[in-house]
Amino acid sequence: MPNTMSLDSNNRKTTQVGSIASCALLVIGILVLYGENGIQSSYAQSVNTFRVKVNLDKSVIARGDTQTIKFRVVDANSGKPISGAVTRATVKYAGSEIIRQFSTTTDASGQSSISWQIESNATPGAFDAVYDVAAATYVEESFDNTFLVVIHGVNDDNGHHHNHHHN
Repeated sequence: MPNTMSLDSNNRKTTQVGSIASCALLVIGILVLYGENGIQSSYAQSVNTFRVKVNLDKSVIARGDTQTIKFRVVDANSGKPISGAVTRATVKYAGSEIIRQFSTTTDASGQSSISWQIESNATPGAFDAVYDVAAATYVEESFDNTFLVVIHGVNDDNGHHHNHHHN
């Protein structure tokens, strides 16, 4: 059926599209809708969760000593290690604007570690550490902790041994 043009009661031009063209538009519309849904579903991925263990080497540390943060990352459902997960730590120093950021990836056993030396002139006090773990198809995890930096080590006696003998 060919396209026909006529005037409606308000003298506006109207076009009547033939049935073949109407069917073609309907099919295109269905394909577009189907295509959009297909695109959306092709990007849908299952979301997994971690089980993360973080071990801060020292909860109290002397200036000049090395602090270490150890990560162990496994799949929460299977318990299998997650290799290649990005582990990050952001440390805000006490009483200052100094922020140190560290990042590394987990090995085949799902483990990683970050170590750094606390500066010998760092202001003593509570240091805030924020930990973050991320990997493809996993929900990112973030949590925090605090450790204390002191001027001298807890067991630091500067190598002096005091032996007092009383008679």
